Amino acid sequence: MRDIYGIKQDSNPGRKLTASFNGKTFARYPVVTPIVEIGDSLADFIEKYAVPYAVDNEIICISAKVVSICNSYVIHQSEVPISLLARLIVKFVKKWPGDIGYSHPRKMQVAINQVGYPRIVLALALGTILKLLGRPGYFYKIAGNNINAIDGFNPVSKPPMNEYAILPPKDGNKLCDNLENKFNRAFVILDGNNIDNNILGMSKEVRALYSTSDFMKIVEGNPQGQEDDGQVTPVLVVKEVI
Repeated sequence: MRDIYGIKQDSNPGRKLTASFNGKTFARYPVVTPIVEIGDSLADFIEKYAVPYAVDNEIICISAKVVSICNSYVIHQSEVPISLLARLIVKFVKKWPGDIGYSHPRKMQVAINQVGYPRIVLALALGTILKLLGRPGYFYKIAGNNINAIDGFNPVSKPPMNEYAILPPKDGNKLCDNLENKFNRAFVILDGNNIDNNILGMSKEVRALYSTSDFMKIVEGNPQGQEDDGQVTPVLVVKEVI
């Protein structure tokens, strides 16, 4: 069941399953799981597909998408009429091969609804100026509220998930603390994308060891992948090995 230290590359080919930080080496072991459905028990999922792989001080990293789907942090497309502003903004969004990203105006509308029109307009204006000055990526930072972690409306997803936007988890640190107390393991919530991982929550044991920016270096490169080989690996087990 466990191959944490040897790290056989039997999933997510092309992703590095080790990382170096502060002179130490960390193993990053992706665990293949079934696809979760809206309302599934997060505790049951973790108990079955995460806890058995972390028995020796490993850190369990759970995909933000799994956390949100299990906790029903989702919005159906019927609840999201698209505005002219959303259609305008997506014209300037960078497109990634094989990933809908923010190219779907309905997904951008969800972001607008989360932060409000004034803040989105501010983020668009300032983000555009900074991009012209050679500092891209500030649109999402200025908008805030983790809108870069909103997922969904992906036509390649299996029904009915292709009809839903998936919001980022709420109170990530608190949620991780609750999981740590329940399972006596250290937890992190990760939001993976084409470039890297973002951290949406860390339990107290992890916070005592690493800052958010430090742990992002430990999981850089998104070793969870994006279903690179057709396998779903929303659980990542991380351990210092050297």
